[in-house]
Amino acid sequence: MQKVDLLIRHALVVTQDDQRRILEDGAIAVEGPHIAAVGSTAELDAQCIADRTVDANGRALFPGLLNIHTHLFQSAVKGLGEDMPVEQWVQAVTFPTARAINAEEAYLLSLVSCLENLRSGATTVMDFMYSLDNPALHEAVIQAMLDSGLRGRYTRTVVDSGEEMGIPGVMRQRAEDALAHARALQARFHGAGDGRLDIGLAIGVIWAITEPGLRAVRRCADETGMTITMHVNETPFDNVAAQQRWGRATIPMLAESGVLGPDFIAVHCVHMTEEDVALFVRHNVAVAYNPVSNMYLGSGIAPIVQLAGRGLRIGLATDGSGSNNCQDMLETLKFGALLQKVGRQDPSCVLAQQALDWATRGGAEAMGLADQVGSLAPGKKADFFLVNPFTPKATPVHDPVTTLVYSAGQPNVEMVVVNGRVLMENGVFTHLDETKVLRDAQRAAQHLARRAGTERLLERRGKWRPLE
Repeated sequence: MQKVDLLIRHALVVTQDDQRRILEDGAIAVEGPHIAAVGSTAELDAQCIADRTVDANGRALFPGLLNIHTHLFQSAVKGLGEDMPVEQWVQAVTFPTARAINAEEAYLLSLVSCLENLRSGATTVMDFMYSLDNPALHEAVIQAMLDSGLRGRYTRTVVDSGEEMGIPGVMRQRAEDALAHARALQARFHGAGDGRLDIGLAIGVIWAITEPGLRAVRRCADETGMTITMHVNETPFDNVAAQQRWGRATIPMLAESGVLGPDFIAVHCVHMTEEDVALFVRHNVAVAYNPVSNMYLGSGIAPIVQLAGRGLRIGLATDGSGSNNCQDMLETLKFGALLQKVGRQDPSCVLAQQALDWATRGGAEAMGLADQVGSLAPGKKADFFLVNPFTPKATPVHDPVTTLVYSAGQPNVEMVVVNGRVLMENGVFTHLDETKVLRDAQRAAQHLARRAGTERLLERRGKWRPLE
């Protein structure tokens, strides 16, 4: 008999393994941060002695979802950027907020984003933090990720240009200085939180970096093993700006400068040519699909079915709450499938299983974590969530995968486990006072909006009365 810390029995276990097996009376055993065994309840009852046993009868167990692109601090600006294209939105909302935010606000508002990710079944999050010159802001977001219990990758952005585009001075540094800071963060935080956190690199946009900056990011990635992520062709302006500066479009420029590679995660990828797609395939890049954000900002429909058909790794993402208004990965699952169906006018082009694959296995492959997360198997990290389908929205259940993708919501997520630790049980966080966090974050966001000047965007509407 094997001694384990936790045994969950009588669950419908959606393994997301290579065969996409679903175990109707399944069980999962957890020892430390790892999965010790997955099988039928009868098998694991015969094999394991557990310190704690959970009866999950009537519930479904899924591997944790991966949200591979967000800006955690942007919960500060939910509802402030309505009805604006992205170029106007960054000038009116996010840039002023980035200039004004302090470390306490960055911590609280990032923590809110982390908690919502957990409530929607996301156990791994990749944050794309703005290139701010105050180290305390970066450390505050990292601390929020660690305190939330999530598994995460914090990416430090390099912006060494863009003054003429309105990028504020606090967001522009020499590439060498930004990369030195990224190296320092890696030295300090890689493997923090019992191995839950690592550090990566980010490039803001093509119009906010120089060619030497691009090449410096690639050198740093090669020397440190950090991945690179970048907003790519979210709107047509990317290619316009690249053509004006270099006489070539965004993705050809990235290829020429050596940035593209298997460790490169391209975010958005809405406006793609056949040449762009071919370059992505040649360099084996990964793509972060942000359907809700692309709809909210009116950016367009990314050709994800085409990119997936060419063999590219696809992961799902919420983007920041500024261009989504939430961090709900279950909502993203549904809209990720539906937007492709609309764009192609083909209801069969994305099945529920494909959407779940993008949110689990695809995200893990994109982040280079496929050996750790994305499916349930012995030796992998114990990152999973338990779904109770008995709400009016989700009941009745016929197919568990279809129910998760099209019917389930945050109220259905009953338990969340990350790295073998139960973070949420019966819908209640076990390690944080959620009510206090939310009230403190509400106050912080209102004070921040007043200082940043973004509160004026509410003048045509009623403002929420500040909490006492």
